[in-house]
Amino acid sequence: MSRSPTRWTMILASLLLAWLIHTVLSAQTIDSPTSAPFGIQVVDEQTGRGVPLVELTTTNDIRLITDNAGWIAFDEPGLMNQRVYFSVKSHGYSLPADGFGNRGQAFDVRPGETGTIKIQRHNLAERLYRVTGQGQFHHSVKLGKPVPWEYANLNGEVMGQDSTQAIQLGDRILWTWGDTARPSYPLGNFATSGAWSKLPAKGGMDPSIGIDQQYLVDQDGFSKPMFVNDIPGTVIWMHGMCTVDAPNGQTKVLTHYSIREGLGKERRAGIAMFNESTEQFDQVTRFEEPARLYPRGQSFHHVDDGQEYIYFATPYPLIRVAARWDAVLDPTQYEAWTCLEEGFDLDLKKPALARDGDGKLQYAWRKNTDLVGAEQQRQLVERGEIKQEEAWIQTVDAQSGRKIVLHRGSVRWNDYLDCWVMIANEIYGESSNLGEVYILTSKTLPGQWSKAEKVVTHDHYTFYNPVHHDFLDQDGGRRIYFDGTYTKQFSAKKFPTPRYDYNTIMYGLDLSQINTHTN
Repeated sequence: MSRSPTRWTMILASLLLAWLIHTVLSAQTIDSPTSAPFGIQVVDEQTGRGVPLVELTTTNDIRLITDNAGWIAFDEPGLMNQRVYFSVKSHGYSLPADGFGNRGQAFDVRPGETGTIKIQRHNLAERLYRVTGQGQFHHSVKLGKPVPWEYANLNGEVMGQDSTQAIQLGDRILWTWGDTARPSYPLGNFATSGAWSKLPAKGGMDPSIGIDQQYLVDQDGFSKPMFVNDIPGTVIWMHGMCTVDAPNGQTKVLTHYSIREGLGKERRAGIAMFNESTEQFDQVTRFEEPARLYPRGQSFHHVDDGQEYIYFATPYPLIRVAARWDAVLDPTQYEAWTCLEEGFDLDLKKPALARDGDGKLQYAWRKNTDLVGAEQQRQLVERGEIKQEEAWIQTVDAQSGRKIVLHRGSVRWNDYLDCWVMIANEIYGESSNLGEVYILTSKTLPGQWSKAEKVVTHDHYTFYNPVHHDFLDQDGGRRIYFDGTYTKQFSAKKFPTPRYDYNTIMYGLDLSQINTHTN
């Protein structure tokens, strides 16, 4: 015969159930991943603006990187409702050290609450946002914060993207990039990616906030190739994108293209034209043999002695061609500012140096002649072929007086400074092999660019191919914007920065804060 539970048994069961419910709810309050995260925003103490790419690390090495708005969302089980210390570091920014040399800040980490870290900026330029890739505002979204971009965390299915070439075409800006990664497979688009945006004066975003880029995509929504490549196993790189009037009077975008086996062998090269109807580049000419001179780096227009030229900065503007359709297509029409006799290649063992009757080295614009850039001049000096004082390029760090070698960059006219402005990165730098960014000025072209002022540093990390986008200039050119590729390649870093690596980052620079050294 069954026995009914006694009254005391039922009371004990009820108490046990209540205790279990309380225990579960208490655990969820402390550790539940569904509870609201704790937010920390890192802001520039000078501007109050959130700083991207700041690394916060707990004492057990949990590492988080701030998003474009300077936020991290912290919801680590076991550390909620605890006092947690975060070490803080960032390229060109820092916190004061305490008595033990630690640089960081502690917070009482509670769900749904926030804290602020004010960080000191040492860079002259201000880091504004990551332009490309995935997760630009991922922490902000987790925290329920408003975001200013239409595509806040994924645009064109782009995960990573290399080296910007951009040009104004009418009221729009055509943006292009190199090798592009996707979410679904390790290999992505290796035939150039593209996007459109509006000029800020024609309805585009304020460049201090972002760029409203609309990617050119394929049927799957991924950034589509801008070139048709018929050579398997190769990539297509483009350089020196420029505008020129076609024979029918229409302004067209031309560029040099190079079909390559990665960093190695070039299989084909020539000039391509952007086709606005297909939104791809058509190969217009193919060089039958390797050309001495062709579009490289970043282009700009300038009139010299009544003739309009297109100059190509690498980063020094030592290559130019008449701004005519036929000339741009013909590699024999390009000129180099060089110290070689016309028509010669550079032979380091026996260079054909152009000297006058008194033995003075003669620099001039010469067609079909090898470029002798900063690196080549350094080699000629080391080999004793020319004296140090004969080198055209004599760039030094304006603060230290240390001689530096610049790698890539751009040259733009600036109304505010009333001179040419170069933004370029250094190779063989002290803080990083290929990550220090300088500003230089010159009244003339090609210019000697003797004094360089550092505006951005990257600690043992690469930031290459910086380019100043003068169509984004504000306040009469006082405020300028430039971006470059942030990557661990060519650096000592073993591990990439999550989300940021192999993507472009935008900086803003107030030119009233720099010392000009024009020549």
